[in-house]
Amino acid sequence: MSGYNAIDERELEQLAVAYGQPEMRVVEIEGDGYLFSSRLYRSRSRRGEVVLAVGRPGRCVLLHRKGWYEPGVYRLLSGGIDWDEPVETTLARELEEETGLTLDTTHFLGLLDCRIYYASQEVSFASYVFHLPRTEGVLRLPQTAEDITEFRDVPIADLPSVAEDLRHVPPPRTGWGRWRAVAHDFVYEMLCAIAA
Repeated sequence: MSGYNAIDERELEQLAVAYGQPEMRVVEIEGDGYLFSSRLYRSRSRRGEVVLAVGRPGRCVLLHRKGWYEPGVYRLLSGGIDWDEPVETTLARELEEETGLTLDTTHFLGLLDCRIYYASQEVSFASYVFHLPRTEGVLRLPQTAEDITEFRDVPIADLPSVAEDLRHVPPPRTGWGRWRAVAHDFVYEMLCAIAA
């Protein structure tokens, strides 16, 4: 685990200096068996994730879907932060692996400290949320095991609808959908505040 806590305060300060002061939130999420077991497993191998709101033309952001997602389900890109990997490295790596794009302009929107509850247990999982209004390169589907099958640009104004779709993912992944919806609501709120 190379000396990292799930949230490394010194690293958080460095990210704030480099990419802007983030909004900090603790989010409580009602989990289910699927979400709890998948987060519990990943919490052992990862200390959190980056969530990428990749800007696209016309005040849009990039969503993706994977082959095993329920029909019509799209979401923001994300990727796991290994215990021995800096957030900044994960951000660049995940963007390139999942899209073929590279970083240009980056804003640190926030840190969501997600507390997932299920059957009298709790798992904490950190989501570092970034807005990438400008990237470089040509968007492409990954040639890796990411299983991304499609990209879609959606207006920022449509993110609440995307979040609502995620909240209605049927069992057994209902808790996963509720958890994924949180970042979409947050990105919408923050990008609307920036535009105001």
